[in-house]
Amino acid sequence: MKFLTLLFLAVFSFYNVNGQIVDSVQAKAEYGSKIKDLQMLMHLEHTDYYKVNFLKKTFKKAPYLLFTTKEYLKGILVKKDTLVPLDFAKEYLKFKNVDSNTLLSLVTKPKGDSITFHYNLLGFEFSKSYKRILRDDYSLRDGLVTNGSYKNIPVNTTMPLFVYSLPYEDPKRPGYKFYCALTADGVSPDKWWLKYKVEHYIIVELKIVIN
Repeated sequence: MKFLTLLFLAVFSFYNVNGQIVDSVQAKAEYGSKIKDLQMLMHLEHTDYYKVNFLKKTFKKAPYLLFTTKEYLKGILVKKDTLVPLDFAKEYLKFKNVDSNTLLSLVTKPKGDSITFHYNLLGFEFSKSYKRILRDDYSLRDGLVTNGSYKNIPVNTTMPLFVYSLPYEDPKRPGYKFYCALTADGVSPDKWWLKYKVEHYIIVELKIVIN
């Protein structure tokens, strides 16, 4: 009975509320570098790096990628930004033929009370700076929560891609700092302050758009 329930949920996840099949692509996030010297340098410089790879897929239609950032301070959405204009995304962030060379990545480098995000979106590279609280325990996380395995990413659905956040500090476990629970528990970002008392975080969101 348990097996049948899990099978039903797996099948149902590919359908939207209208009963239509929801197309998707498989993605996996990986942290850091495999080169030990570079790992050490990144640690010393408080630099984080995540990249997202995809399994091979060809969409019947011609999707493109949209990216937005949302910044929260004590539970309040203080800033929302579109990373690239819509016309640019339609022209240069096309997502029809996906393979192992299709890459999205983010490098974060702090300096004082600011943080630089260096984006690589399908080969299009640029940097943006954001304000942050002057603390040294921020961390960049896998917003897709792939946990090192490929995960289905549905089209026409906005999903957290990367999360740059302060940790969750459980009052029942003083001295410990938690990051994974913020995304793994499935709690909506606008509730993170209410549930976890996470003061500040920035979310990079992804949407695969098919009209």
